[in-house]
Amino acid sequence: MRRAWLATALCLIALPAAWAQERVLSDDIEVRVLADGRLDVTERIAIRAEGRAFRHGIVRDLPTRYHDAAGRRVRIDLEVREVLRDGRPEPWTIERTASGLRLRVGDTRHLPTPSEPVYALRYRTARQLAFLDDHDALYFPAIAPGGAVPTERGSVTVSLPDAVPVDALRADGATGTRDAPGRDFHVALSSAGTVRWTLARPLPAQAGWTVGLAFPKGLVAPPDRRQRLAWWLHDHLGLLVALAGLSMLLVFCALRRRRLGRDRAAGRVAVRHAPPPGFSPGGLRYALRMRYDERCLSSDLLAAAVDDHVHIVRERTPGATHWRIARTRAGAHTLPTLEQRALLTALLPGAQDEIRLGRKQAGRLEAAWRAHETALRRRFQPALFRAHGGSLLVALAIALVSGGAALLLSARAGTLPPTAVAVALMLPVLVAFAMLVRAPTREGRQLLDHVEGLRRHLAGADRRGDGAPGTADAPPLDVHRYEALLPYAVALDVEEAWTRRFAAACGAEAATAAVAGLHWYRGIAVTDLGRFARPMGQSLARRLAAVRRRAGRRARTRPDGPDAAAPR
Repeated sequence: MRRAWLATALCLIALPAAWAQERVLSDDIEVRVLADGRLDVTERIAIRAEGRAFRHGIVRDLPTRYHDAAGRRVRIDLEVREVLRDGRPEPWTIERTASGLRLRVGDTRHLPTPSEPVYALRYRTARQLAFLDDHDALYFPAIAPGGAVPTERGSVTVSLPDAVPVDALRADGATGTRDAPGRDFHVALSSAGTVRWTLARPLPAQAGWTVGLAFPKGLVAPPDRRQRLAWWLHDHLGLLVALAGLSMLLVFCALRRRRLGRDRAAGRVAVRHAPPPGFSPGGLRYALRMRYDERCLSSDLLAAAVDDHVHIVRERTPGATHWRIARTRAGAHTLPTLEQRALLTALLPGAQDEIRLGRKQAGRLEAAWRAHETALRRRFQPALFRAHGGSLLVALAIALVSGGAALLLSARAGTLPPTAVAVALMLPVLVAFAMLVRAPTREGRQLLDHVEGLRRHLAGADRRGDGAPGTADAPPLDVHRYEALLPYAVALDVEEAWTRRFAAACGAEAATAAVAGLHWYRGIAVTDLGRFARPMGQSLARRLAAVRRRAGRRARTRPDGPDAAAPR
């Protein structure tokens, strides 16, 4: 007897907590299928609000993009027509989700607690019916899975446009979650063309409920070809805008490239045995490529070494190779070009300064890089070549406007992936256009012809006797001429060919001995001309770029450590 009284007392204690649990008291949905294929939907949702899940109102997820039971991709149009709370209009907003729309009902004011308000939602959908070969079908997600509260009672009533024999209707559905599906509902069919589903037991939190109905063809008019085309255009408008923008961008870039590049053809190039006066090796590379890179810096640094302003030291430690640049004297103003002066002043401002190309010196190298690039740009643009920034800005505007509009439209329609691919294709078009639209002026064209003639000489065209103008009467090649033109060979990517030519002219042993005695190079002994030319060309440039790019980023994110090993 005492145990019975104890059990009763415990139940009475737990009763208020159970009674006060937040939940959906009832969710009754009426779906009226119209003859034109649209659905008129009215939902009446009664809740128990305790200020936790229901603080300001309710949230209703309305799937507009999903796959039905047959695997058919469904994309529906939805229009919210009325939202009421206890018979009075209630504020609401719409948010977009991965699978459709989220209707938030309520405002910043809190619901009274405890309370049991009743919400009425009325909305209209289109494109939700499936028109199959032998029947039509409706797949309706009544309660979206993932809800935070349980649902005590629920029903879905579907009314067809006309009466239908009961044996011509097939009703189905599913409850629960994807991992634990169930069929906790009852179905009632009526010959009046009405079908009613009712939950057999309360639906727990996180569970969903979906109903399906198959009915004979002829009750609803299927969309014609014109309507399907209109829907397809609406769904893929973002992709079409992206493709139109990409096409417009390609046409604009092609026309501008053709117009701006008419006078860019090179004339008859004669082999040149000397660089154009007043131009540094880095300047010639900048003019030839019409952009700046690490070899512009390394070739001008090498030219400063040949002019005895700096010494280049290449040292080897176990598992690593290091570079040092040491200033040998004052007087950067005596360097022949403005860009060389800017480089040396920024990199080694003092007469006896020295820098080791490692992570600790990333800041100084970055300053030298910028000073050198700025000096070259001011000298060469627009006097010798034009980047045509106005045309590039127009191309960029086309890409931004069309791409932005396309992505916005596709995000709303749920067709973002293919549109994103089309928009991404605009980037390589812009990069290629920025490179190809650059064009030399008349003076720049003459300079480029001279540079090409010098490159042919350094590469050995006059030694091969290929009949090009100027191949005869080349000056004798000795160590002084070799080192004087080595920075230009590095700038024009022919340092190894120039070194092989020097070895052939003087003999390999004599050439190696001569290079080993160069006053501006110290460190690793020169025993092979190929192993001397390659570091002067590739390795030094790569080291400069690595210090600026990788080591510079590390220096900003963690304390300085030992200098990183240099690539050979």
